[in-house]
Amino acid sequence: MSYIKLSSVKKSIIAFSCLIQSTLIFSADLKNLQHLKAAENIEIVSQKITKAYFYIHQLIRVEEAQADLKSGLFNLAQDINTLDSSNNSEQQAMVMFLSFTQDEIKDILSKPYSKENGALMLDYSEALLEGAESIVKLHSHATNKQENMLITTEKMSFLLERITKYYIAFREGFNDHNNVVQLNQAVIEFEANLTKVKAFDYPDILIGHVLKITKYWPIAKKFYLGIEKNDLPLIVFISTQYMEKSLKKLENYHDKSLRETK
Repeated sequence: MSYIKLSSVKKSIIAFSCLIQSTLIFSADLKNLQHLKAAENIEIVSQKITKAYFYIHQLIRVEEAQADLKSGLFNLAQDINTLDSSNNSEQQAMVMFLSFTQDEIKDILSKPYSKENGALMLDYSEALLEGAESIVKLHSHATNKQENMLITTEKMSFLLERITKYYIAFREGFNDHNNVVQLNQAVIEFEANLTKVKAFDYPDILIGHVLKITKYWPIAKKFYLGIEKNDLPLIVFISTQYMEKSLKKLENYHDKSLRETK
């Protein structure tokens, strides 16, 4: 074989190797993003399922709460299934715990409401959250701006669900001081994340959604922080829904942008 032909073969092998390596990196990055999204989704549904449980019992927005409960359980199962494909031993152990907690929640939902079951739903809500948070840490990369903003916007949706959960639980009689503290802390965190959203350079088509959240937040904040003074579960439910619709638009934008760069 001549030197020229040998050199050509070597170049082809190197190019092919680079292509394979790039494909493997792309695949790994995409899987990492899928697992990050799945874990973040579990954070949100961990709050949404319990919130819906209390709203249904109190006969407030029952149809919508039932839809939230149904979609929450479906998404929880789908996301746990996505996370189950990991070879990471730490994640595998946490997925087993999430599956166990999911089964316990289903068992409670099959029974009539009781104060004891309500307390268990609050506990399992926090258990799902802790498990999901530990998995998010395995897959998040602080240096990626789009990923940071995806995490930020999804965290805001989670915080709205968390605020609403504690508000409606308070009305159900779970009014110990720690629940009020958790709600207040969620309000503080939402406001801090809103500052990041306001500072981000969104395309013109999304500016309206940023303005909707920015303008409505001070109003909703008063409702949320009035947990010990007022009784506005319907307004709180609607306020959360209103802001989550715009947040979803921002989440989708960051998700799409992130996938295009992978």
